[in-house]
Amino acid sequence: MGFGDFVSSIDCIIMGRKCMEKQASFNLPAEQWPYGQIPIFVLSHSIKGASEIIKDKIEMFSEEIPILITQLKSKGFQHAYIDGGSTITSFLNLELINEITITQAPVLLGNGIPLFGKTKSHIKLEDAQAKEYPNDFIQIKYKVKYL
Repeated sequence: MGFGDFVSSIDCIIMGRKCMEKQASFNLPAEQWPYGQIPIFVLSHSIKGASEIIKDKIEMFSEEIPILITQLKSKGFQHAYIDGGSTITSFLNLELINEITITQAPVLLGNGIPLFGKTKSHIKLEDAQAKEYPNDFIQIKYKVKYL
């Protein structure tokens, strides 16, 4: 299962600082970079630049999400892949996500970080489509309905 399975129709990736730092920690050579040439925008109010390892692969953004969305639309971007629990929660609270894909790994952690933060209202996930992979991962795609 490669990242390409997830991104067939996306124009860019938007992730938070923690996701960016996790990607940098893998110290991947260019040929193993999972996102190919897809533009990546990293949201952060606390840092202004990325580590040396990935600085040429991302663009930092410190303004509010609606400003980023306006800028991306003006550049012709229509479909973004949002990554990172806090970032996803922020986009959900702004009602900017219309489809969500959750990939389940066959590992029980017993303790960990919640997948999402607190949302301002209930969100219904509907029209489930599931795909299983040989490595026992299961990916479920839903349409998002804001209540």
